[in-house]
Amino acid sequence: MQALFEDVYRILPTRITPTKYSSLFAVRPEGNLLFSCLGGHSSIEGSFDAMDELGGVALHLLGDMHFAARYNDDVDARFGVTTMCSEVEGPDVRRKVGNVGTFPFERHVLAPGVVVIPTPGHRPGAVSYLVDVGAKRCLFAGDSIYHSGDDWMCPVSKRNRKTMLATLDLLADVDFDVLLSNTGANNPVCFIEVDAAGRSDFIAGLKKRL
Repeated sequence: MQALFEDVYRILPTRITPTKYSSLFAVRPEGNLLFSCLGGHSSIEGSFDAMDELGGVALHLLGDMHFAARYNDDVDARFGVTTMCSEVEGPDVRRKVGNVGTFPFERHVLAPGVVVIPTPGHRPGAVSYLVDVGAKRCLFAGDSIYHSGDDWMCPVSKRNRKTMLATLDLLADVDFDVLLSNTGANNPVCFIEVDAAGRSDFIAGLKKRL
């Protein structure tokens, strides 16, 4: 586990390869949150004890079905939780994960200090999570917004470009201080801090690169 800043950690796969991804972990008095990305055989069992020492996992949250793998069930069994995703992504997630719960694909408060924000484009039912972590407002964007190793981008097909542009317009009005992404395990860049002006410039840059 790597501390990114106070109470937010990056969890690397137990065995790192170029095809694996990182997960993210937020430590909060209301309950810790795991934003896992366990596709591509990205088991994180090597970090289970460290997560336990920080208070375990209260909510296990997915951005979309790309993050699902049989290793989700290992997490859920160890920490007594359920893999959660939007109701739109649920059927695809259930093809790989046995213990799945879903929530409405709409903006809503999932738990104290945790807001679900639909961010379709990369996937039809993709969501991001706006979370209060200490004094920071953190947007956990999954891989809807992603750092490629060269720059921040939105991985989306031409067919879904219009949907992604609408998602970015929505995010331009979301008050976040930090955006975090489940980037590749070999890519050290997984978050960006912004103020109001920086957030506007960041979103505008993403739109230009679509």
